[in-house]
Amino acid sequence: MMRRWSIGARLTLWYSLVLLTGLALFGAGVLLVVKHSLITTVDETLAQQAKGVATVLQTEFNPAKPQHLQEELSEYAQATPEGNLIEVRDGEGTVLIGSRVVADARASRWRYRTLATETTAHGQTFRIRVAAPLNGTVATLRHVRELLLWATPGVLLIASLGGYWISRRALQPVDAITRAARSIGIENLSQRLEVPTTGDELTRLSETWNGMLERLESAVRRLSQFTADASHELRTPITLIRATAELTLRRERPAETYREALRQIIDGSDRTARLIEDLLLLARADAGLPALPLDRVELTPLVRDVCEQGQILAQKRQLEISTEAPEHPVFVDANDPALRRLLLLLVDNALKYTPAGGRITLTVALDSSGPTVTVRDTGIGIPDTALPHVFERFYRVDESRNRDAGGAGLGLSIAHWIAERHHARLEAESVVGRGSAFRVRFPQT
Repeated sequence: MMRRWSIGARLTLWYSLVLLTGLALFGAGVLLVVKHSLITTVDETLAQQAKGVATVLQTEFNPAKPQHLQEELSEYAQATPEGNLIEVRDGEGTVLIGSRVVADARASRWRYRTLATETTAHGQTFRIRVAAPLNGTVATLRHVRELLLWATPGVLLIASLGGYWISRRALQPVDAITRAARSIGIENLSQRLEVPTTGDELTRLSETWNGMLERLESAVRRLSQFTADASHELRTPITLIRATAELTLRRERPAETYREALRQIIDGSDRTARLIEDLLLLARADAGLPALPLDRVELTPLVRDVCEQGQILAQKRQLEISTEAPEHPVFVDANDPALRRLLLLLVDNALKYTPAGGRITLTVALDSSGPTVTVRDTGIGIPDTALPHVFERFYRVDESRNRDAGGAGLGLSIAHWIAERHHARLEAESVVGRGSAFRVRFPQT
């Protein structure tokens, strides 16, 4: 497999290409400016020369003595640099002064630069043509071009090496971050990257990495705790089932003893089955279940049905359970089976932690923020330190509390998940010794 170029090498390549383009444009611009400056100088010289010839014509021309004008023009040409490149014709086209060089200059626009103009003296028109060789200009441009061609590779090489060194130096912290990130594994997720104090992109990259590591560490910790708790919760009823069966089979016992042992095994199996169902539900929830189909549901009849379902268990525990609802109907967008399960979980939680003689009330209300259903009990309550954690999986306020009440600590987690699927909020409030209230707050419809 072909090895990919490093970021430093790619940056250097792009930098070199951009620099080469810039140098090419700069060189072309320099050549154009130098050429324009040289040609402008030649043109100014030609204009001065033509002006001098015009001055001689205007001051020395005498219609009676045309020979005298030719002599003056010849003397001016001999006294002027590049005088052999001057041509003057009268109005009839007769050459007063000129040479073969001027004719060559008119035929070759590359070796010479010419200027043609006219002037009038004593009513007669004269055509003036002056020329200047471009050998010096061409040589200067050639020298400038050679200088640019020789200097450009050197400048490009030095700049590319400097750019590569700078990019390597700038990317050294990235390499350090990469090495540090590679050294972090599942066994040392608490390790963090060193955050530079430069306040630039590297600082933000390190902070982002550390934030991701913190979230990953928290997720792994929760997963480990979930696995340990699930193993413990599954091991306990299975151990009890096995122990009950082994003790019963050690010797002959009365039929009633066998029946009692089988009842205990059935109860343990039921608790294990419920726990497994709850674990599977939470696992599917973590995997991302499709959205629940929501329909228009009236809360009051549904809450009364849930209250009736909890009536048998309430009487068994010597508790009162009742419903409070407004006379007018209150509607929400909900999934009927899922909402029933949510409320039954809240009622079951209240039944577990309310002592005999207590009261449980299911209240339907509608206020400015939307519909609500509140399950309130007069139970033992939840300490303030534990209240923020009651919806966490397998969370236990204390072992004695859960051992007395039974359950695996998943009910409120499932209830919270169902509330989220309804775009609702599940809130908890409690006072130790006076009871708790769990409120499902639905969005305004």
